[in-house]
Amino acid sequence: MRKRLAMTMSVVLALGFAAGCSGGKEQAGGADKATDANGAPKVELTWWVVQDEDAYGTFYDEMIDKFQKQNPNVKIKREIIPSDKINEKLSIAANTAQLPDLQQGSIFWPLSYAYKNLMVPLDDIIDKDDFDPAILKNVTVNDKLYIYPNNTVAIGLVVNKDLFKAKGALDLLPKNMQPWTTEQFLKAAKAVSDPAGGTYGYAMYAADTGGDQSHHALLWGFGGKSFSDDNKKAVLNSPEGIEGMKFLVSLSDEKVVPPGAAGLKATEVINNMFPQGKIGMTMGNIGHIGAFEKSFKDGTNKPFEMDIVPYPTKDGKSTNSVLFGYGTWVWNTNKKTNMEWAKKFTQFINTKENMARLAEIPSVLPTRKSLASKYAEDSIQGKTIKLFKSTGNVGLGVPGYSETRAAFYPELQAALTKTKTPEQALNDWTKKANEIIERNSK
Repeated sequence: MRKRLAMTMSVVLALGFAAGCSGGKEQAGGADKATDANGAPKVELTWWVVQDEDAYGTFYDEMIDKFQKQNPNVKIKREIIPSDKINEKLSIAANTAQLPDLQQGSIFWPLSYAYKNLMVPLDDIIDKDDFDPAILKNVTVNDKLYIYPNNTVAIGLVVNKDLFKAKGALDLLPKNMQPWTTEQFLKAAKAVSDPAGGTYGYAMYAADTGGDQSHHALLWGFGGKSFSDDNKKAVLNSPEGIEGMKFLVSLSDEKVVPPGAAGLKATEVINNMFPQGKIGMTMGNIGHIGAFEKSFKDGTNKPFEMDIVPYPTKDGKSTNSVLFGYGTWVWNTNKKTNMEWAKKFTQFINTKENMARLAEIPSVLPTRKSLASKYAEDSIQGKTIKLFKSTGNVGLGVPGYSETRAAFYPELQAALTKTKTPEQALNDWTKKANEIIERNSK
């Protein structure tokens, strides 16, 4: 009898504890009646920031201070999350109902969570007319905007002009962001490649997902697409995509890329070999250029003149690019009051005034069209803005995007090492990617 009573009491206590936890969670979410002196609900928001603290300095703290002064009922706790830890940390948080209230970080991986109803639509707080449609498309899932883009750039090819000058090959590069052909690109890469001297025309790597936007941009140059326009299917194994993969593999055969590219990481080739003067052209954006210039100033590397040119295409009539940037979003924590104030703070830090403050940081290109006029047409920022019109769909809004991304580089490695033909590699990736999309669409 005692044993049965004890068991019954333990169950009651357990249920009571669970109910208490649930009630506490609901209170934190908007049923909490605590108010400040003005009758506004007291709110504490957790804000995860995944971005370069050195580059952005005090900007985030300034935003918090300004918002809290205007809204004394709100307290914002900012947490810096290392970029190499965010995926694991977020996966755990999503599966244990411990998501932060809002987040600032790369637009490259969170949208898959929108399919799981874990992100809050932001259409009602984004003044869409002040943003390029290409930028908004890259933060959209099922016709709803889920990320407020505030720092977006497009990739091009950053070139070492001094290396081309030394080889008498500067005229081989396109001028004023004019389109060029893949044949011209290969000729330029050959002109500055000197395997015996340790210099190569193009930065190739395939050891992980880093910098994979470059691979897609090159393949698109032959008319291929990575995903269907509705983000429901991977389609890179088209005849055009396969032709692009054959060209990419041929760069290794032509010895215009570092040896053993299949085993090299983007960080090694882009962050080290390029600023060391060993690479003629590398995937990059204004953020990379800022990092290279920093390495010149601190004496790590010998300075050289840089520029940015567009990716080549087979016919030389256009170019391809990929948006690469940052934004702010709100997590669906089921805490009504927190979610409301998280949206208010998201809207606040992305006003035109505050985005103009963000634009004062040299490595930042604000997403608002109304702020673009401040940049000279021939500046790196001005050239980057031109690339916005040529961005392709790398899959940010695809269900399970991060998984499809992780499945790509082993196939690229197989193609580069000749263990698979370009066609086999793309067929295998497309099959895996579509399985991932189907699984994450349920």
